[in-house]
Amino acid sequence: MKGVLGGMAVVAGLVVASAVAWGTGPEKSPVAWQPNLQAAHKVAVQQNKPMIIVFGADWCTYCKKLESQTLANPQLAKYINMNFVPVHIDVDAEPKVGEILEVKSLPCTVVLSPGADLLGRYEGFCQANQMYQKLTAAQKLHQEVQQTSGHR
Repeated sequence: MKGVLGGMAVVAGLVVASAVAWGTGPEKSPVAWQPNLQAAHKVAVQQNKPMIIVFGADWCTYCKKLESQTLANPQLAKYINMNFVPVHIDVDAEPKVGEILEVKSLPCTVVLSPGADLLGRYEGFCQANQMYQKLTAAQKLHQEVQQTSGHR
């Protein structure tokens, strides 16, 4: 599991410093989206939190539904903000990142540890309660990885 990406430097190096249109997240979103993957990775390392990376595209109906119905849920957004470092990636603007993380369909949510361990991959739309269960499992796995590797 370790080094699923050969380190985040591979992915971070592919992401431009400026945010892309879909990748910035909706202006009124309760989720505190990071502007890009590089920024998210820095915060994840500093705070020792896993990253939740939501892949989508402007043309993707279910991506917009995931954002407006699931991720806009106040309780879920609060949970994400407290336990994860969230970032949106527009696969049309950043196809190499989607390729490296093997995004095959949209929407796709990938959870990575600060050390680039894959903690979860969820494809398609789901309701807030389902997303919460999936993210809780990813958070538990992150804690187990931390305990096994001797981190906090």
